[in-house]
Amino acid sequence: MVAIIQNIWVAYSQNIFEEREELFYQSRQNMKGKTLLLIEEALGEKGYSVERLNMDKPLQEFVESLPKQNVDLVFNLAVRASEIYDQAFLPSLLDALRVPYLGSNATVHSLCLDRSLIKLSLRGIGIPCPSSFLWYPGVEIPESLDYPLIVKPRFRTHFSPITLDSIVNNLDELSEKLDVIFNETHEKVLVEKYLNGREMVIGIMGNGDNLTVLPILEVKHDEETKILQSYLDGASCPAQLQEDQQTMLRNMAIRLFNELNMRDYASFHLILDQKENVPFFFEINSLPLLYYKQSAFPQMSEANGIDYKGMIQRLLDVAKERTGDFS
Repeated sequence: MVAIIQNIWVAYSQNIFEEREELFYQSRQNMKGKTLLLIEEALGEKGYSVERLNMDKPLQEFVESLPKQNVDLVFNLAVRASEIYDQAFLPSLLDALRVPYLGSNATVHSLCLDRSLIKLSLRGIGIPCPSSFLWYPGVEIPESLDYPLIVKPRFRTHFSPITLDSIVNNLDELSEKLDVIFNETHEKVLVEKYLNGREMVIGIMGNGDNLTVLPILEVKHDEETKILQSYLDGASCPAQLQEDQQTMLRNMAIRLFNELNMRDYASFHLILDQKENVPFFFEINSLPLLYYKQSAFPQMSEANGIDYKGMIQRLLDVAKERTGDFS
């Protein structure tokens, strides 16, 4: 018999939330704290008891305390500042405790955090992605590289954003950037062909055959400051695409979601190459950010007629249906 869900915990890292909000809302101070507040209100309006689960406490204390808590489902937003597989930590623990939660499992998170492995997965199922190679000290840099290139840490983390400063145009710039990133991460470094084209984000919500593909968002960059703007700044949603392009991108995203056994929601980032008119997928986010008036996923949901609180409630319903609670 499936337990009825009454008590929901919103899992997050307060330190990381405050750090990101300081960055995201520099000119919108009134937005700080609003994301968590709106999530709590959205869940509370559906009749649930809602508490916050701050994961910043010492690891042993956190692991020992969780089984003693009265929680029926975790609304997982947690990126724990642990190491390279940070967002895989809580799903692994919750699976061991048999506590249901929003989003994909630890295996999927770990795969999507590894930029090298996810590329191998994409190529394995015939999804185009930019050419790339891994470098670490002692490995010879290939000759006759086709610049420009973009240099990234192998593992995605909350503290390693990619900006246009990551682009290199010659061997000297490449060598310098490789050394900097390796010394910071002590992990292999990913070097990828930089593609000129339109950057798109595709969001998916649901499970199995019941998937909703949200309107595609086109990202804009600030070429002068070389910093990724807010997804609201200059973004187009829905993106202006031909019908056959939309169908192709939607079908690719659905295939990836299902082939990778993703759950509940995810987002897919790609470049629509200007020369070849081919989509090159370069990143898959199994835990999309949900910052109010900042992140891509809420904006795509709004373009689909779902306001912020409605999106939160829809995500909860998706997780409940997957776990078997239709109450």
